[in-house]
Amino acid sequence: MGPGALPTAGVLAPAQPRPRPVFALTPLADIMFQLLIFFMLTTSLAPYALLPLGPRGAEAAPQAEAPAPTSDAPTSDAPAMTVVWHLGRGELREGLTRFDIATLPEALARVAAEGGQEILVFVAAEAETQDLVTLLERARAPGAPGLRLMGR
Repeated sequence: MGPGALPTAGVLAPAQPRPRPVFALTPLADIMFQLLIFFMLTTSLAPYALLPLGPRGAEAAPQAEAPAPTSDAPTSDAPAMTVVWHLGRGELREGLTRFDIATLPEALARVAAEGGQEILVFVAAEAETQDLVTLLERARAPGAPGLRLMGR
């Protein structure tokens, strides 16, 4: 070693900067698309556009295609009236009118007398199974309008 040389045995070399990790967003995008496709395929949507919405007794808008009559379909030229009910715990609601489930036979007879041929029933989360069973049993009476259930 020369007179001005420093010993290098105990000196550390300057630290190299550590490479930063690179985040790839491609796997995240793949997972998001798979979830989107899964939820699109497993979701069921109700055809709300097919319901004739309007005030009672009002003429329904003419449909583009009239369905072919079936053997059990009514022969009247009047459009089928659909009534919307909400089934809760021990009660039914039609618009702002609430009635007890015990008065269900009278309500079904009233809807049939007014020309209602189908009742769309939205089952609320608080409705008990017995409420739904009672509704289905009473709706099997002769002359009662048909039921279509939505919910749960």
